[in-house]
Amino acid sequence: MSYVVISSFENVETGDLQAQGESIAVFADEASARMHFTARSSTLDAAARNARAHDADAAFIAWTVLLRMPLDVSTAEDALEDLELVIEETESVDDPFGELVVAYAGQRHMPTGSIEYPQKDALQDLEAWLS
Repeated sequence: MSYVVISSFENVETGDLQAQGESIAVFADEASARMHFTARSSTLDAAARNARAHDADAAFIAWTVLLRMPLDVSTAEDALEDLELVIEETESVDDPFGELVVAYAGQRHMPTGSIEYPQKDALQDLEAWLS
């Protein structure tokens, strides 16, 4: 079984702030994926705090999701293709990733403070990115 960690870090007004290759990583086991998930979530939270310090009026969204893949994959490209198939084949329009989600963390960092960014919204963002 394969696991994929996908993350998003964006300025609400200007878009994605991640460098190419940072948004998705594939792992052969859950323990390695969880370690990366935790590290990536912490990195994004720190990046958001730093970005807010430099632009106090901006809003940032940072989320990380750990997915258990339905089939083994070895590359990010394979994972993205499989997730596109999940979207196409699922009967649940509201939550195509449903049982695949192992862990999730997300925050919306605004001038007034940080609040949780709902998992449903992050998964809709992911679905839009894959479609």
